[in-house]
Amino acid sequence: MSQHRSYCLDDPSIRAADLLLTMESSHVQQATALVPTAFPKIVPIRQAADLLGREPKPIAIQQFVARLNTDRHPEEYLGSNWDVDDPYGGSRRQYHIAVEQIAGLLSVVLGKLT
Repeated sequence: MSQHRSYCLDDPSIRAADLLLTMESSHVQQATALVPTAFPKIVPIRQAADLLGREPKPIAIQQFVARLNTDRHPEEYLGSNWDVDDPYGGSRRQYHIAVEQIAGLLSVVLGKLT
């Protein structure tokens, strides 16, 4: 983590991604506002892990995105149902908790995507 540096999400980054995982539902809204056509590939990491955790075997990213969007609507992301708590401004312990949560969710996601 010491090498990680945050940056502002921009149009080229969104367009280049096959799948964009967010920490919060509001990030889905923000990224979609930048590139409205990208909504189908923007998903909170907690939701992606939940859905992929139910997959019996690995799945291609394009297949996952297609399944994700069979009955999905932007209104789903007006709340915080899928949020990972942002530790910004919090204690060192809060940062460690967030890192552990994200690592666990990423493990599920990366373990199922091909």
